[in-house]
Amino acid sequence: MTKTARDSSAQILLYLLIVIFVNVVVSGWFLRVDLTKEHVNTFSRATETLLGNLKDKMIVRVYFNSDLPSPYNSNRRALIDMLQEMRSLSNGKLEYEIFDPTGDADVTKATSEGVPQVQVQVVNNDKLEVKRAFMGLVIEYRAKKETIPVIEDLSNFEYDMASRIDHLINPNKKTIAFAQGNGEPSFADMQKVEEALSSRYNLAPTNLSTPVPDSTAALIVVQPTTALSDSQLYNIDQFMMHRGRAAFLLSMSNANMQSQFATNLSLNLAQLFSDYGFGIKKDLVRDAVCASVSIVQREGGLTFQTAIPNPYIPIVSDLDKNFTVTQNLHQVILPFVSEVDTSAAQADHLEVTPFAFSSEHSGIQTGFYNLDPTAHFTQDMFQEHNLLLGAAISGKIKTAIPDSSRYAQRDTGRLRDGDERIVVMGNGNFARDAFLSNPENLSVFLNIVDYLSDDIGLVSIRAKTFLPPPLDPVSDSVRNFTKYSIVGFPPFLVLAVGLIYWRKSVKRRRAYRSSLPAKAQKENEQVN
Repeated sequence: MTKTARDSSAQILLYLLIVIFVNVVVSGWFLRVDLTKEHVNTFSRATETLLGNLKDKMIVRVYFNSDLPSPYNSNRRALIDMLQEMRSLSNGKLEYEIFDPTGDADVTKATSEGVPQVQVQVVNNDKLEVKRAFMGLVIEYRAKKETIPVIEDLSNFEYDMASRIDHLINPNKKTIAFAQGNGEPSFADMQKVEEALSSRYNLAPTNLSTPVPDSTAALIVVQPTTALSDSQLYNIDQFMMHRGRAAFLLSMSNANMQSQFATNLSLNLAQLFSDYGFGIKKDLVRDAVCASVSIVQREGGLTFQTAIPNPYIPIVSDLDKNFTVTQNLHQVILPFVSEVDTSAAQADHLEVTPFAFSSEHSGIQTGFYNLDPTAHFTQDMFQEHNLLLGAAISGKIKTAIPDSSRYAQRDTGRLRDGDERIVVMGNGNFARDAFLSNPENLSVFLNIVDYLSDDIGLVSIRAKTFLPPPLDPVSDSVRNFTKYSIVGFPPFLVLAVGLIYWRKSVKRRRAYRSSLPAKAQKENEQVN
C-alpha cells in the first residue's frame, strides 16, 4: 500500500472515530428544532407550566406494538420523542415506560388498565390484512389514573395529555350549565361537544324555570326557539348578578334548510340583552365567502348531486387571533347567523372585544327569508363590510330586573367585583354535530367555555393545528389569471426553450458552413 493510500485510510478512520465519539457524547442530550411557521411542534407554555409544577412522580405507561406498518410505526417513534421532551420539561418528575404487548400477560395488563386492542389494516405480502394492536397509554399520579385509549393521530396529543394531567393535579371539576326547555339543542345533537367537555367539566342540563345553582361556573344558552318566560329571565339575571359568566349563542331567525325559508323568532330576550350591553338583530347575514351545500338536480331523466355555494352559511375568517376564543384559529362556519350589536355597551362603560366579522363582501336579509342557494345573487346583495358576528363583553354588568321585594330578599348582600364576562354570537347551531366537519367550530365552542370558566391555560394548546391554513380569498380576475397561467405557461415554456435551441442550432450550422472555405484554403496552403 502506498503512503498516499495509507494516509487516506487513516484519515477516514479518524473521521469515523470522531463521528462515533460525538454520537456517544450527545446520546444523552435531547434537542428538537421546530421549523413550522406557528411552532405547532413546540410544547406551549401551559404544558411547560403543568409539567414544571408536578410535585410527585408521574408515570406514563405506553402500550404500543412495535411491528406496525406506516404511519403507526412513525407515530410510535414520535410519541416516544414527545414523552422524552416532557420528561425533560418536568425536571425528571415524569417517567415513561414502553410496553410492546405480545404475550398474554402484557395483553391482559394493557386491557385491565383501559387500553383496548384495536384493528389496523396492514399490507403483508401484497395482501391487505387486519391486525389487532395496542396504541394507547395510561397516566398515573398519586394513585389516580387517566387513560388515552387509542392514539392514532398525534395532532391532538399535547392537548389530550395536558388536559388529563391537569385533571390529575386538579381533580375537582367545574360545573357548566346548559339551558334546556326552550327548543335548545340537546346533548344528543352536540355529542362531540359533550364528549370533549365532559372530561374536564360536569355538564348540567338546566331548565331556567328554576334558579341556576351558585356552584355553576358558567351558563351556556344555545339557540332557543321558543320565548323565555319572565321567571326564566329573572333566573338568568340572578345568575349573572352572582356569577356573571354566560354565553348567548343564538340567531334571531329560525332557518329551515328543508323548506329553504326562515322566520323571525320572538324570544323575549331583547330587553335583557340591551341591559347587558348588546343586542342580536332580527336578520340573516349573507356572505360571498361561504360554504357549499349539496343539492339534488334532475336533468334529462338523470339525478345527480351538485355542490352549490350558500351565502347564508358564511365562512368567517376575519377572526381576532389574539383573543382567547379565537386564538390562532383560521376560520369558523356560522350557518344562518344574525348580526350582533354592541353599541349599548359603550354607554354602560363595558369593555367590548369583537372577535368575528363577516368578509368585505357581505349583506343583510330581513323580513322575508328565501334561503334557496340556487337563487340569483347579484353584487348589490353583498355591499356590506365586516359585519359583527361575535363579541365578548366584560366589566360590571348591571341587573336587567329592577329591585323588588323578591329580588332584594334574595340578593341584598351580594358583592360585585366587576369581572363579569359575556360571550355573544349570532348563531349557536355551529356547535351541532352536523356542522363540526370544520374542526375549528368545535375549538371555538370549547374556547368559549374555557374563557368563561377561567380555564384559559389549555386554550393555547387546543388552538395549535396541524391543518394547512385556508387560502386567502381572491378576485375572479386573479383566479382566472392564475388558472390560465397554470394551463398555458408550461406549453409556452417548452415552446420558448425549443425555439431558443433551434435558433442556436441554426447559428451554429451557419457559422460552420461559413468556416468551410477558410479551412479548405488553409489545407491547400499546407499541402503546397
